[in-house]
Amino acid sequence: MDKANIGAGELAGQQAVELGELLARTVVSVAAAQEALDRHATDRLDAIERGDEDAPRVPPLWYTFTEVTLEVALSASVERASGSVPPRLMSRPVDPRQVSLYGYQASSSLMVRLRLAPRQGMPDVSPPPA
Repeated sequence: MDKANIGAGELAGQQAVELGELLARTVVSVAAAQEALDRHATDRLDAIERGDEDAPRVPPLWYTFTEVTLEVALSASVERASGSVPPRLMSRPVDPRQVSLYGYQASSSLMVRLRLAPRQGMPDVSPPPA
């Protein structure tokens, strides 16, 4: 199924996922997209160096995500656990049918903004002097 073209009925039927898991998956997806861009450019460069007939004549462009900002509207609910397990904040895509009937103000929604940007410098992880 093409995840970019999900219908309203399918969207409403999505399983709820813990918010932290959803955000972690989002970060992994952005990193995978950058890796795919890098792999594509490397493959094109390798084809040029091998002298393949169908290799592009122009060197590949190297695209880099310098900053990614995602805004997602979610339905949110608290899942109460039993015993010593703490409650969890569960999320799922906002049901477009509910929004069209009652509006955003009537739905229990949560707007999440996730901003991914590289660090200005690498942290020093060298061992302390002995």
